[in-house]
Amino acid sequence: MSPLRRRGPSGSVHAEPAAWVREFCDVLDGDEPGLAFNAVIRVEWRRHESQPDRTTGYEDAGRAVRGIAEELAGQRSVLRAEATEQDINHELRCRLPWRTEGIEILKAYVSLHIDEHTRTSAKRMAQLRRDEALAELARHQTVARIRFMQDEILRTPATARLYLMLEQTAHHGVMPPGVDADQIVRDVQQWHPGARWVVVAQLLHTFLSNLTPQDGNDLLHTLHHVFLDYGEKELAEKLPGDTGGSDEERAT
Repeated sequence: MSPLRRRGPSGSVHAEPAAWVREFCDVLDGDEPGLAFNAVIRVEWRRHESQPDRTTGYEDAGRAVRGIAEELAGQRSVLRAEATEQDINHELRCRLPWRTEGIEILKAYVSLHIDEHTRTSAKRMAQLRRDEALAELARHQTVARIRFMQDEILRTPATARLYLMLEQTAHHGVMPPGVDADQIVRDVQQWHPGARWVVVAQLLHTFLSNLTPQDGNDLLHTLHHVFLDYGEKELAEKLPGDTGGSDEERAT
């Protein structure tokens, strides 16, 4: 802490009250824990003529200016020392001359800087935050893509084939070899939500879900025989097994 320095003329009874200058160093915390600005604070002040001679005047002057500097510095990154310094000194200029605690602050200036270790640590922490933000964005994009694939692309074989064709065309600029565009169009039309057999399948699904296990098994047995009657042995073998019920129930 530098000693107090007194300014102003003396020996004249009509002279303005003498001004005092105080300059000291401090550490002002930034917006990140453990990272701080190194500050040099200079304040010029004088006592009011109407106020008694107070020995704490030099402390009050420094504390008032330091309070402003601490408040603004605590909202800023130490990587923006110059901008933070400008904002602090602008705020101080707007207040001057500033009467507080029985004194009048005439001039005040704060100089900020950070050491190389603080600068390196702040850059490392900023990079970690950017990496975390990018990783979180990538996770959201992956979740959205999976949901889109489940809800839209994999809903039918036709849309899956169409999506694959478009993806490959976008990457290579040409249709992938072996792709039958006409067949894809037929598949899309066949699996369209309003297509007749899609509607029938949805109705059958709803109907089966409302049956008891025994009734569901009976319907499956009936469908198995229908497939066989029409010569579709492979389709009959692909039908799922019994949905439930005891041997006695299936025998009845």
